[in-house]
Amino acid sequence: MCGGVGFKIKNISDDELKKYYSPALIKRFKITGRIESFFWYKDAVLPIKTGDGAQLKFWGNKEEEINLPMTGWAKEESLREGKWDYLRPAIVDIPIDSGYEKKTWFNMPQGTKGVVVKRDNNERLYMITKEASREYKEETGHDREPIGEKENFEHELGRQRKLV
Repeated sequence: MCGGVGFKIKNISDDELKKYYSPALIKRFKITGRIESFFWYKDAVLPIKTGDGAQLKFWGNKEEEINLPMTGWAKEESLREGKWDYLRPAIVDIPIDSGYEKKTWFNMPQGTKGVVVKRDNNERLYMITKEASREYKEETGHDREPIGEKENFEHELGRQRKLV
């Protein structure tokens, strides 16, 4: 899968950022020029590409009282088989530039997709995954991977050594 992502904030308006983040966090994001979001965060978000730049959407569902799938991911084959049709999923582009899984960061230059679904005034974004390639399994130890290109796997231990 992909438990965390990184993305640039340049195409996200201040009004959009204010819907999800405190002024202190927005200030930090503007200094670094990017956001890192992890599914296990309480209010994790992912960006979607729109005609006007990008919007943020809550990443998946972690709340039992919300009547949507309790996950952050949608299997490509489940979508193809129609298992999500009752939610009328809309396929969207997720403009992220990096992913994180099991202490491994990797570049995600293009092609990441998701589905936006809405039910009972609750809208969520789920990242589309497929069966993992041999390389992805070897690098992350996970049997599912997000759709899209992936390259330059960098394990945290190696990353820390490079920064020192």
